[in-house]
Amino acid sequence: MLKENWRLISRLERLGDFLIIVTSFFISYYGRDSLLFWDKLFGWNLPFAGPELAPLKDYFIVLIIALVLYALTLSIMGAYGSMRLSSPWRLLQISVASSAFVFFALAATLFLLKIDLSRSFILLFCILVGLLLALERFAVLKLLRFWRKRGKNFRNLLICGVGDQALRLTSEIALRPELGVRIRGFVDLREVKSPEEHAKILKEISEFRLNLQRYRGRLSRRVLFGVARAETALKQFAIDEVIFTDVVSVVPAVQEVVFACAEEGVRTTVAADLFSVGMVKSAMSYFGGMPLIHFQTPPGDQWELNIKRAIDVIISGFLLVLLAPSFVLIGILIAVTSPGPILFRQRRMGLNGRLFYLYKFRSMRINAERELPVLKKKNEMRGPAFKMKDDPRVTPFGRFLRRFSLDELPQLWNVFIGDMSLVGPRPPVPGEVSMYERKDRRRLSMRPGLTCTWQVSGRNDIADFDSWVKLDLEYIDNWSLSRDVSLLLRTVPAVLFGQGAR
Repeated sequence: MLKENWRLISRLERLGDFLIIVTSFFISYYGRDSLLFWDKLFGWNLPFAGPELAPLKDYFIVLIIALVLYALTLSIMGAYGSMRLSSPWRLLQISVASSAFVFFALAATLFLLKIDLSRSFILLFCILVGLLLALERFAVLKLLRFWRKRGKNFRNLLICGVGDQALRLTSEIALRPELGVRIRGFVDLREVKSPEEHAKILKEISEFRLNLQRYRGRLSRRVLFGVARAETALKQFAIDEVIFTDVVSVVPAVQEVVFACAEEGVRTTVAADLFSVGMVKSAMSYFGGMPLIHFQTPPGDQWELNIKRAIDVIISGFLLVLLAPSFVLIGILIAVTSPGPILFRQRRMGLNGRLFYLYKFRSMRINAERELPVLKKKNEMRGPAFKMKDDPRVTPFGRFLRRFSLDELPQLWNVFIGDMSLVGPRPPVPGEVSMYERKDRRRLSMRPGLTCTWQVSGRNDIADFDSWVKLDLEYIDNWSLSRDVSLLLRTVPAVLFGQGAR
């Protein structure tokens, strides 16, 4: 976020990376060669020792390609940018991801060029480089933060805004001295149109100063007023960067200050959290040369969502094959015990309101949906959803299927083709969604699932639709892959013992 004069550090890092790659090359070659020596000496027969390596000169092509690939990959991944706000975990990610890419690129290049060199050497080389690169950056990060905590290499910051966003930003900066940021003042860019409005703004500024008292001694509580004072502050306080917060109502004034900063050569940053809505996360991207700000509710990590989808396909595909004999047996029993089709197909709403057909083993008599209006008055679920104990439409064998959730098994096909997920909010029927309040529709922001929090928290014993929605939204807002695994494991005993099922 904050600009820093990091050119010298960046050049030293590039030199350090070069030395690490070259050193790792020789360590990997002679280390891999020594493995073979000790393996033969003691007769260990290590599976990864492999045959003797070719002469060292034959491996120099690996070093040359690796130097080019690492330089490009590390640059693309931002390894030579400012580390002021980087975490050790982020530095490890960059180093490991770069080494993984270089390993596969080297293997592919040697294969295409038909050069037969040891793959175990290349693997050892890339692992060693990745670890040493991470250690190098971690050491540099710790050294810089140690230096900044002692008052060196500070950046002067001017914050334009005196609202909640400015206070949150100030709190983060004041509590993290290792960032090397000194706030020199605040600017209120609002335009005064009347004496009453002027009095109101003065009162708000006074309250803002009071809130800043908790950071006494760590930042300036100077509050300036107007675009002209902001322009003066750029010269008077040697400002390195201006951050705009709470900008929705002062966009024209922000534009003027941005132009002034551009003429002074001062960097400007706009807080992307424009609307201060806690459940909405913002992110930046570029479309061509146009910067775009995105606002989205959780979950937003597309990488983890892709992993979730891959897990869905693998597990549902495996279970469809494994349970195929059970499908046939259940189908025969349904056909024998009650007239009608084996499968029940119903339109449901999925991700962001997409319509799809959900499949279940039929557990009710045919034309059961036509009887629903008559039974509405016996609904035990407060809200748009319908739940009823001892539903007269359910067949005797259907009760058994429902008790152990066997009627849900065909939805593995919905999971496999992408309409549903293994874990997620249960898919509602369109009629229920038409009665949703606006806040309830966020249940549709994630792919619906076979199981979710409410199913392992009493399942159908939950009689309040608002409680149901609350559990679903809590799952969405705190979603993670580990949580999905936990819910799947908790679902197994809930299904086996028929907890809360009807």
